[in-house]
Amino acid sequence: MNKDITTISAPVAEKQQSKAIPAPVNGASESASFKRLRWIYGVGGLILLAVFLGIYWWQSPSFRAHVEDVPPTFYYFLVAGFVFAMIDGAIGMSYGITSTTFSLSMGIPPASASTAVHLSEILSCGIAGWMHLKMGNVNKKLFKILIIPGILGAVIGAYLLSSLEHYSAYTKPVVSLYTLTLGTVILMRAIRAQRQKHVDKKIKRIGLLGFGGGFIDAIGGGGWGSIVLSSLIAGGRHPRFSLGTVKATRFFIAMLSSLTFVTVLSHVHWDAVLGLVIGSAIASPIAAKVSNKISAKTIMVAVAVIVIIVSMKSLYTFVSTHLHF
Repeated sequence: MNKDITTISAPVAEKQQSKAIPAPVNGASESASFKRLRWIYGVGGLILLAVFLGIYWWQSPSFRAHVEDVPPTFYYFLVAGFVFAMIDGAIGMSYGITSTTFSLSMGIPPASASTAVHLSEILSCGIAGWMHLKMGNVNKKLFKILIIPGILGAVIGAYLLSSLEHYSAYTKPVVSLYTLTLGTVILMRAIRAQRQKHVDKKIKRIGLLGFGGGFIDAIGGGGWGSIVLSSLIAGGRHPRFSLGTVKATRFFIAMLSSLTFVTVLSHVHWDAVLGLVIGSAIASPIAAKVSNKISAKTIMVAVAVIVIIVSMKSLYTFVSTHLHF
């Protein structure tokens, strides 16, 4: 099966690409109109929501009391989800790794942190995957090869991490080591952003790549896009079709791993989950607009540095506590 995807010729890819791209003038006009409408609807929705909540706050003492009882962590994750979704909208990656790093720094166990990240990604990934499919950016052969191994890897990883929740004191440094590694990868990618690499051979073991990406994504709370997408592109595959296919499969990875986490875990930190879900949802109509104003390379460097520092702090705390430094 993998052989089929590796034999896609450049002319076929170019032909598919030409079908997916509309006429330059009309396409640019439609894209601008769509962004403008999304921005208007997003801001209008936020204003209506704020007005509704304000009225309800003053008219309903029970609602006011309920809000006052909401744990402070919800608001922390609400702001964090908004910021991380904005970053992801600007550079197309790092939502999972930044959310997981933040969750660990807030004392959330690794399994609960990964649960919160994956639950908050279901809606956004579903929309993104559907849009890529509609635009013709999904390679169906590549999708079929990635989806089953990716789901298996994600489910196994989620079950394993959930089963070890009682040993979170020891799984946390492992996940921190992973976030440290991925932060370093992001930093190196930002430094070498302008360099072009010539690739002679395409990656062939796509099923194995999907399984590994799904497993590590569930264990570390993120990495499906960073690992699978970067590997496909580095292996010489067409960036547009690789991105569209990875986004489409990401929805199923997030959904199945979330289902596994919620089923196996005895306790889920719903305040963190809801904070990330609502925060990222609010950011989605704004991210595209702001992303055009900020240097992606600058954001990548900043994200990488923060992830590396927080991960190193977590590892240092574990070592100093258990080895009595």
